[in-house]
Amino acid sequence: MLRNLIRSYLNLPRMIHMLIMLEFTLSLIHVAFILVLNIFLRKQGYSDPEIASFNSLRFIGALAFALPLGIYIRGKKLKPFFILAALIVPLTSALIIESVYREIVPLIKLSFLLWGLGMMLMRVCSLPFIIRNTSSDNSTEALSLSASTWALATIFSGIIISGLDWINNFSLGSWILYFNERSILWIITFLGVSSIFFALRITEKEHDSSDRDANIFSLYKNYDWIIIIKALSPLIMISIGAGLTIPYVNLFFNSVFNLSSSEFSILGSITAFLVFTFSLLVPSIRKKYGYWLTIVVVQALSICCLVIMALMELYVTYSFALIIALIAYIFRQPLMHMAHPASNELLMNYVGKRNQELISALSSSLWSASWFISAKVFEWLRLLDFRYYEIFLITAGLYIIGNILFALLIREYESNKRASSINSIPIEDELTMD
Repeated sequence: MLRNLIRSYLNLPRMIHMLIMLEFTLSLIHVAFILVLNIFLRKQGYSDPEIASFNSLRFIGALAFALPLGIYIRGKKLKPFFILAALIVPLTSALIIESVYREIVPLIKLSFLLWGLGMMLMRVCSLPFIIRNTSSDNSTEALSLSASTWALATIFSGIIISGLDWINNFSLGSWILYFNERSILWIITFLGVSSIFFALRITEKEHDSSDRDANIFSLYKNYDWIIIIKALSPLIMISIGAGLTIPYVNLFFNSVFNLSSSEFSILGSITAFLVFTFSLLVPSIRKKYGYWLTIVVVQALSICCLVIMALMELYVTYSFALIIALIAYIFRQPLMHMAHPASNELLMNYVGKRNQELISALSSSLWSASWFISAKVFEWLRLLDFRYYEIFLITAGLYIIGNILFALLIREYESNKRASSINSIPIEDELTMD
């Protein structure tokens, strides 16, 4: 069985393998910045509201350009956009590192903005590229492999960060390089430069160009907007809630439990391994138990873990608090990610083939918008002296609303499916980045 599984991934088209490596190398940078950058900013003297303000800029560019890009790329080759992403992300990563170190605030803001644009290019174009270059026989494997790049990048970044922190320094004669947050981010950024090699080696088949002249004025009549809005409604709640928590969990453990960046990186690697492992179980669980267990029940368990983790701030003086918080975090993230492939498949099947390309672009734009709003809300709440557990409980409330909306969506989808046969393509992919 394992041999067949491996063969199914190896037999994917070469262009898909190149895309997966591109996503992996850029995700190395993205994950490293999530694990380390906030702590680097704090050590440079920036407050939580300032850090949240910088992070919010990552999503402004994606918010502004994801939807127009999703419309523009219909019928066009996507390789130029992958090359552009491979150039922008490492370059702006270097600018972020040095501008933070030298405390050049305007350059920090510009770099965060452009960095978000680079990551958006890759995200918006990846799903259409995979759909164009796979068939119904291997699209699920390609999309699942694409989704796993985040977890694998987290594992590798965590190992690199922890290993360099453990080594502490490297000397060559009288020259000594200390492995602190700045130097570690530089090393991983250099590794991410290899993304250019993979982007250049991507090849594309000729794509149908009959809809190249589609414009913004044809959007209303060409899509089923009521269906699209209903499909996106649970995603809105989930993404806003995630934006209040995911970028700041490292600050939570650093502030409340004094976990260092290297310790949190090890924690990130453990959770990433579980995310990767759990994701392999999703197809069989979904086929056996359906959407109710794979989405609603799994997300409910994840919400329970989040609440437990947050409440441990109230018991920080007790020795058990850190252990329980770590266990809750380790299981919260894999459970929440476990629901993503099934929920994305549900959304794509629910809206039908006619709306799938647009909802992919809308989802990317919506996710960025939600995280931008969340970053501003987090900044505002911290200025009002809200504690971390209070903010995380707000996230739990938003997750609960999103889960209820998913339950309603599943009920309607299954009712419609019983009423008429729906010809749909399974989609398994992860739209966020965490």
